[in-house]
Amino acid sequence: MEGFRQDRRNFIKLCTVAGITLFAAPSLWQLGRARQAGSSTGKLNWRGDGPDPAFRSDGIAKVTGQKIFGRDYRARDMSDWPQQQHYALALRCNRVERRFTGIDWTQVPADSQPYARITAQSLVDRKLKLPPFYGEAMLLPEGQSPYYYGHVVAMLLFDDFEKYAIAKQALQFNERIIRYGEETPPVERDPYASWRIIRVEGKGGPTGEDLYSPLQDGLFFPQYRDRKAEWPTVANQAGDVSERGIYYAGQIRNQVERESAAGNWHLVRGQYETQIIDPMMMEPEAANGWLDSARSTLHLVLTSQSPQDFQEMAAHMVAESDFAADIKNIVVHSAVVGGGFGGKDHSIFPYYGLVAALFGTAPVRLANNRFEQFQAGLKRHPFRMQNTLAVDRKSGKFQALVAEMQVDGGGRQNFSPAIAMVGASAIQGVYYLPRNDIISVANQSMNVDSGSMRGFGTLQTMTAMEMMVNQAAEELGMDPIELRLRNAFETGWRNTQGAVPMVGVRYREMLERARQHPIWQERAERKKIFESKNPGYLFGTGYAIATKDYGTGAAAPSSAVQFDPEGRLSLAVEFMEMGTGIGTSQSLLLESVLGRAAEHCEVGVVDAWRGLQQFQTESPYTMSQEHQDQMSTNPLWTPVIGMASAASMSAYFQSHVTLQAAQILFQQGLLPAARRLWQRDNIDPAQLQWQDGELQLEGLPLLSLARLAAEAHRNGDVTGVMVHGFNRWEWTEAEFDLGGERQTWVIDGLALRRGGSADRVRAEEYQVVKRKAVRYPRTALNNAMVTYYAPTAALVEVAVNPGTGEVTIHGLQNYMDCGRPIVRQLVEGQIEGGVAMGIGHALYEFLPPLGEGAGNGSWNLNRYQVPLAKHVPVWNQQHEMLPPETDKDPHKGIAEVVMIPIVAALAEAIYQATGKRFNETPITPEKLRRALNPQVL
Repeated sequence: MEGFRQDRRNFIKLCTVAGITLFAAPSLWQLGRARQAGSSTGKLNWRGDGPDPAFRSDGIAKVTGQKIFGRDYRARDMSDWPQQQHYALALRCNRVERRFTGIDWTQVPADSQPYARITAQSLVDRKLKLPPFYGEAMLLPEGQSPYYYGHVVAMLLFDDFEKYAIAKQALQFNERIIRYGEETPPVERDPYASWRIIRVEGKGGPTGEDLYSPLQDGLFFPQYRDRKAEWPTVANQAGDVSERGIYYAGQIRNQVERESAAGNWHLVRGQYETQIIDPMMMEPEAANGWLDSARSTLHLVLTSQSPQDFQEMAAHMVAESDFAADIKNIVVHSAVVGGGFGGKDHSIFPYYGLVAALFGTAPVRLANNRFEQFQAGLKRHPFRMQNTLAVDRKSGKFQALVAEMQVDGGGRQNFSPAIAMVGASAIQGVYYLPRNDIISVANQSMNVDSGSMRGFGTLQTMTAMEMMVNQAAEELGMDPIELRLRNAFETGWRNTQGAVPMVGVRYREMLERARQHPIWQERAERKKIFESKNPGYLFGTGYAIATKDYGTGAAAPSSAVQFDPEGRLSLAVEFMEMGTGIGTSQSLLLESVLGRAAEHCEVGVVDAWRGLQQFQTESPYTMSQEHQDQMSTNPLWTPVIGMASAASMSAYFQSHVTLQAAQILFQQGLLPAARRLWQRDNIDPAQLQWQDGELQLEGLPLLSLARLAAEAHRNGDVTGVMVHGFNRWEWTEAEFDLGGERQTWVIDGLALRRGGSADRVRAEEYQVVKRKAVRYPRTALNNAMVTYYAPTAALVEVAVNPGTGEVTIHGLQNYMDCGRPIVRQLVEGQIEGGVAMGIGHALYEFLPPLGEGAGNGSWNLNRYQVPLAKHVPVWNQQHEMLPPETDKDPHKGIAEVVMIPIVAALAEAIYQATGKRFNETPITPEKLRRALNPQVL
């Protein structure tokens, strides 16, 4: 192939991994639906007759308890699997200060012995190594100190459930099963990553060219000494990127101190800390795997947000091991994910399931209970921040932000570098800052791994920013919303990285709406009335606003839309169903283009995209512009083939490619059929309209989708379209020859189907259409870090019992700009869930670090306090979605942003009630009680 390097590395990316074929089976949910065909519930139409769906497309399966979640499946539920189910148990360290010296196998009950004991030596013997993303020492070798609390030392395999259950009961909290030797110093490593975001606006102000910024000048990085980041010290305005950066950073810091000393700038300085939090998803992680030796096939049923990445990494892991000769195919069976919140995105857990399957003699199930999920599951990163916000005393305009963040990543790197970067780029919130010097360092520790939990670092940093803004307003004697209005970011302005957001911002509108709300207008009077009617209680009102990025800078969604001869639409999407209702929303998108919603939607699809025949080479985050330009000449190259799912990514990114596929299908499939049936060669598509599933053009008979589809199939027109897109903070565009003319579409991969009738999207039915030209976003846009934003704001009223420290939420008003909602009820569900998560972070959820924390294996819901129904203002919360400004507004990703302002608004409401300001979360009842009653021990 032209432009493709003929070496082994690229060959395996394009074709197979050392002879291993990757295959993703159809969604287990779809398999379950097929088994339910003909049932009475199957006759109900989720779409309904109104503008909104009657219920979610997966609603019946969920409420009737059908098997759709990966954790629910056993060997007997899988076609062609052996009926006998085996079980795996992982042994994890609950201490780290002493050397691991081995396992006391006598602690395993005599009548419940495992048939296999997998240790670090077992992995060495079979040449099994973790993918580099996860580091080393998948199982801790004897003689080494644990890297972190919860480090796995061995896995035991049992051939029946009774043996497994008895052994687990005997071993899970047994202090004697793992032997420890002499005391050792903790394992220490250099920081996982360090970032510095320096920007100084130029003479052109918010919209002009910067004097210095990451997007304009690039990034530079520190060296490490004694496990700490040491930034360059040479400052030179005319020097290289680091010398210029250090020069401007010094200018910012000196100016802050100088203007403060002169009385011109008011400084809000403080230390802000957030805690470790567990995702607490409904479904703890599980994996069920079987090595079918007769067919040389490894099957895996996973509960993962990122099956695409797992599939590729697992193939490399197996290919480099002694199992490679026995495995020719890896089949990943996708299922609905019972909650994720990021905790199942690139979790290490599936690889332990993989190992269990390789060593098992039958299908092996590895499943965390809640104790194990606390001990081993990914957590939200705790942040420690030292921030300074400078505000002009006369104008109230923000002048500079200086921030230094220490991020605890735990014992394995995971996404800690990215979270440190995103947190740093997010701290500005909805405000414009003419100067900023923001440092963020992701550190290794002995804590349980932290990963991409909901918020991805932005919750921590924007909460601190909102706390500073509220404090600044009080100290300057200004209304907090007025101060925000004076500093609100505008469309077309530059962010802290020097990038201009790709979406319009409506922060001022949201602020004005809140300012006019009775909760805000009447806050002083409402406080007076409440406290007079409830003696002893304290009442306060708080406000906060945040804007969350959505996107990764390497978004690569795929979608396929097709119809059968009867006009039934089916759809396949790459994103997983994690509770956000993506199957419902993506199906509904087709109505505007193809006249009807899809009757069938496959989610979490991996295998079908082989029809695009694309390949990738280097990391999209580190590749050079030269490499991208060179590879772009190959019509099948793409920076990234697949991507992990995230709740905030589907509405914008997955919807984009679904709509592109539907539009091409209409143009190449239905429109030619309509021309023939109407006997009109020239039809202006702008004059066409869908009504009740029928296509209409003034003066001509209506054409049903079924009739159009039948004609398209009869004539051999296009009946299915598969596309792939790539977004590096803006979309890729490519040119294709379609229908005898050169056309530009906002995708980079295309394949077409002619004929076919199945519900499922099959790669072999599609023929690739090689692009003729392509324009990828320049690689320098990686330094933009973010350009897509979705904002939300919250007004909160609280009542505080000073004797107990209990906080009761009296009222809550939420404001949301989600662009153009696809299904309003699904957005409302995300808002309600986000409110609950914000309350949990602000007031209740807490895991202590190190030995007292989750890694010791003793944590469960008996100790970990999540907000209950009584803590969430179920009947006292209102949500307002800003109406879209136009019918072309994008669908924004909002799942993560809702909780962020809840935290800071609650902190401010508590301050307004009690006069006590807290810069550390959670603000627990015990903390409040002690602060309000210092005389009481």
